[in-house]
Amino acid sequence: MTSFWIFAAIGTATCFAISSLLAYDAARSLGAVVFSFVRMSIVAVGFALLVLISDFDPSLDFWDISLLIISGILGVFFSNTLRYSSLARVGPSLQSLLNTTTAPFALALGFLVLGQVVSGLSLIGVGIVFGGLVLAIFSRNSDALVRFSGESGNVTSGILFGLASALSRAGSVLVAAPVMLDGTDLISATFVRSLAGSLSLLLTVVLSTERKAQIRSMPMPIARQVFSSAVIGTGLGMTLQLYALSGGPVGVVSTLTATTPLVILPLIWFFGKARPPGLAWVGAIRAVSGVALNVNAG
Repeated sequence: MTSFWIFAAIGTATCFAISSLLAYDAARSLGAVVFSFVRMSIVAVGFALLVLISDFDPSLDFWDISLLIISGILGVFFSNTLRYSSLARVGPSLQSLLNTTTAPFALALGFLVLGQVVSGLSLIGVGIVFGGLVLAIFSRNSDALVRFSGESGNVTSGILFGLASALSRAGSVLVAAPVMLDGTDLISATFVRSLAGSLSLLLTVVLSTERKAQIRSMPMPIARQVFSSAVIGTGLGMTLQLYALSGGPVGVVSTLTATTPLVILPLIWFFGKARPPGLAWVGAIRAVSGVALNVNAG
C-alpha cells in the first residue's frame, strides 16, 4: 500500500514554501506588523469556524489556556512579526533557512529550562544546521540580487530578525508542549494560539493611524496574497501535516516537513526567473540534514 503520509509531509513543506513566496510582496508592502495581524486574524476566524463545527476541547482548563495564550504571543506577536521583518529583508530562500534554527534553539531551551539531555547526534545536527546557514549567507551576491532576493543593504538586520524569530518560535513550542502532550485537540489549541496572537497585535494596529490606513486601503492583489498565504500555509499546510503525523513516524515526518528550504529553491528559480547559486543548494541540503539529525537523535 502506498504511504500517502510521505506525500502529505512533502506537501506540507511545499505549502510552507508557496506561502513564503506569497507573503514576500505582501510583507514588504504592508510591513511585518500589519501583515502578521491581518494574516493571523484570517487564521483565527478560520479556526473559530472549525471549533464551532467540532466543538471546543472541554479538557482545556484555565492553566492550559493560559499557556496557549503565552505560546500564541511568543509564536505570533514576536516570532511571526520578526519572521516577516526578516522575509522582507533577505527574501524567502534565506529566511526559510533561518527558520530551520528553530530546532537547535528548541534543544538549547529544553536543556537550559527543562534540563533535558542533549545527545551527541543532536549537537552534530546543530553544527550542520548553522554550517548550512553560513554557506547560504555567503552564497548571496549583492550585485546580482533579483526577484525574491530581499534587499542588499539590510542583510545583517534580516538575519538577526530571522534568528530572533526562530528563538521566539522555539520558546512558543516549549510553552505549548505540556498542553499538547496531554492530547489536547489541535484545532482548539490552534484557535486559542492564533486568537491570542492576533489580539496581541491588535493594539499596535489600533494605536497607529498609519497602520489602520494601510488595512483600509489595502490593494486587492495584496489582500489576495495575504489570504492565500494564510489558507495555503496554515490551513492546507497544517492539514497535510496532521495527516502525515497520523500515518508516519514523528521524526521522519518532521524531517520531511522541514525540507522547505530545498523546495523553495526550484520555486524561486521558476517564478523568479533566476537560478539560485550552487552554495544555496549546498546550504539548504546541510540545514535540512542537520534538522533530520536533531529530530531523530532522541
